[in-house]
Amino acid sequence: MAPASIPNDIYQYSLRSAYDAGLKEGGPPVAFLTNHGTHGVGIFEAEEEDDGTELPPKDMIQIDSVAYALDNDGQAERADKGDQMPHTLVTVFQPAQRVKLPTGTTFKKVLELFASKARNTPLPFRITGPIKYMGTKQATYWDVKGTIFGFCIPPWQKDVSGDGLQSCFLADDKKKGGRVVDFEMGDGAVLEFAKMTSMSNFESEHGSGYGG
Repeated sequence: MAPASIPNDIYQYSLRSAYDAGLKEGGPPVAFLTNHGTHGVGIFEAEEEDDGTELPPKDMIQIDSVAYALDNDGQAERADKGDQMPHTLVTVFQPAQRVKLPTGTTFKKVLELFASKARNTPLPFRITGPIKYMGTKQATYWDVKGTIFGFCIPPWQKDVSGDGLQSCFLADDKKKGGRVVDFEMGDGAVLEFAKMTSMSNFESEHGSGYGG
């Protein structure tokens, strides 16, 4: 089913500050994401070992309407439709601008590029192509090809949606990825982005009935 949302509108579930404060259960399931977006990032509920030990929560990246779970070792797999996310942002991504990045473009340079463009509202973006260095929360990768997708969040909105570039990486083989911390792009990488038109909360439309 095609998403019903307006292109580049952002749908978010829960505040990032609420997640950081410990509200880490429930949230919309993966199956619900495609109602509102083709691309997105999020955080899954934490899972437990058989002995009750809590595992680190997996990150989520949604690419072309398919959601992937990224575990603590950087392994990627298609997410189960019933898996819930206590914090997520999704959009129907339709880029309005496309830029070929100079070889060696870093995380910091992209953040600087967006400084004026995302001053007032979040900005969805995608980077594809060769990557010299990819530093993620889970693992470090060298000389890989893949996709970075996420949102540039203005400083005033960090308690709502996070700070700076809130993004994840998925390799072209769909087998590895992670929450982006730093990168340096290779030759031929392309940056695409668009301005957000509006932002909505899943709870405002559907209530908070996503039980854990």
